[in-house]
Amino acid sequence: MPANLPPQYYEAEKRYRLAKTNQERLAILRQMWAIMPKHKGTDRLQGDLKAKISRLKSEMQKKTKVGKSTYSHYVVREGAAQVLLLGVPNVGKSQILASLTGASPEVAPYPFTTRDTAVGMMKFEDISIQLVDTPPITQEYMEPWLPEIIRDTDCLLLTIDLGRDDFIEDMQILIRKLEESKIKAGATEPQDKPIDEMKHKKAIVAANKKDLPGAENHLRTLKDLYSERFPICSFSAKDEIELDPLRQKIYTTLSIIRIYTKSPGKPTDRMDPVILKKGSRVIDAARAIHKDFANNLRYTKMWGSSRFEGQKVQKNHPLEDRDVLEFHM
Repeated sequence: MPANLPPQYYEAEKRYRLAKTNQERLAILRQMWAIMPKHKGTDRLQGDLKAKISRLKSEMQKKTKVGKSTYSHYVVREGAAQVLLLGVPNVGKSQILASLTGASPEVAPYPFTTRDTAVGMMKFEDISIQLVDTPPITQEYMEPWLPEIIRDTDCLLLTIDLGRDDFIEDMQILIRKLEESKIKAGATEPQDKPIDEMKHKKAIVAANKKDLPGAENHLRTLKDLYSERFPICSFSAKDEIELDPLRQKIYTTLSIIRIYTKSPGKPTDRMDPVILKKGSRVIDAARAIHKDFANNLRYTKMWGSSRFEGQKVQKNHPLEDRDVLEFHM
C-alpha cells in the first residue's frame, strides 16, 4: 500500500535535513509525525519516526555541563532596563520584538526561527528599554546558557499564543522549565531573601494573537488561572493591536522611576533621566550621578512630588517618577 504522503511532509523533511540543533530537529520530527497519514502503507515510516524521536530525546536529556567558558551569549545591557522574551516555539516572540522595537529578526510561521539572542530597543515616552528575544523552550529542552541570562535580566515576558488550543500546557512548560533552573517568575520580587533558594524574577504574561478565533475565551481562561500570580496583557504583535498598553505594563512592572536634573538658573535636562528603583531617595540619585555628589552634597531643591516647587529636601527624602532635582555642593 503506497504511503501517499502530503507535500507538507516533504517540506518538513527538507527542514529537518537543514536543522542545526537537536531541539529544532525534535520539533520538526513531531510535525512530520502529526502530518503523516496513519495507515498500513506508513507503518514502517511511523516506526522509523518513533525511533528517531526516542533517540533524539534520550540524547537531549543527557546532562549538559555548563561552565563559565561556555557562557558566551551574554547580552550587553543598554537603556533603562532589560526585558527577556520567553516562549515555546512559534508563539510570535520575534514578531513582538520587531513590532515593539523596529528590529528585524527573522520572522517565519514555523518553529525555531530564533536560534540565538536578538536585541532591540523599545521606546517608552522619553526612555528606551532593551528587549531580548531568546531561543524557544520546549518540554524536553532549554538552551543550557539561557538560565544565566534569565537570572541577570530585569523582567520576563512569558509569551503565549492565544490561538493555540494547548496554550495552558505552553504556560505550564515555561513555569516548569524555569523552576527546574531554580527560577520562579511572578508579578513582584520578594524584598527579603527568599527561603526557597529560588531566584525570583518579575514577569508579565504576554498573551499574543488576540485577534485569532477563540482567543477571547482562551484569554478568559488564562486570567482565571494566572491573574493572581502575573499581570496579563493581551495584544496582536503582527497587526500592532494594543501594543501601547503592553509598553505601559512593561514599564510599570519594572518598578523604576525617572529622575531629571537641573543646574541652578538653567532649564531642566529632560534628555537623559537618571533611572532608579522605586523607593529610592535623593541620596541614591546623587550616587547614581557621581560618588562626589553624594559625598559633597549640602542640600537639594526638588520640583515635582515635593510640597512646594523648588523646596529644599533632605538626603533621605523619597523620590517619585519624574521628580526634578537641583543639587548644591
